[in-house]
Amino acid sequence: MIVKLSQLSQLRKSLHGKKIVFAGGTFDLFHSAHAKSFKNLKKFGNTVVISVSKDKRVKQKKGPDRPILLEKERLFLVDSIRYVDYCLLAPKPNKNKPVPTMRILAALKPDIFVTIDKKWLPFRKDVERLGVQLKIIPQISDYSTTTRIISRIIKRYCK
Repeated sequence: MIVKLSQLSQLRKSLHGKKIVFAGGTFDLFHSAHAKSFKNLKKFGNTVVISVSKDKRVKQKKGPDRPILLEKERLFLVDSIRYVDYCLLAPKPNKNKPVPTMRILAALKPDIFVTIDKKWLPFRKDVERLGVQLKIIPQISDYSTTTRIISRIIKRYCK
């Protein structure tokens, strides 16, 4: 189910007694490693909540030719995966709270925040102050990364 940032605190209340797992990402050109990672999140709790990066953020992170799929398309795809219970579009950074993920964590207060990004290590105490456990896991090695898919398409069809 697609939800908004403003609905997360109420969602937390409605899921009383459930172990909530939160993760986020780009999910541009959805592939098997994405699906495997969502399935693995169920090992950490009952309810999986996923945030999808906004187009502007993807462009900043991945380059001017990305995303391939627009944010509403990526959000729809994530919402359609059976391992995902709730998803939302990550909020825009603002001056007072520049890190969108921290805003989500503060509103949702999941039990566990799962990420593959070690950049969160310096923020562990900030995350834990919210009552959230930070879990950094290894990236699923899978041949089907978005960059590899794009490279294969270019190699095969742009000769």
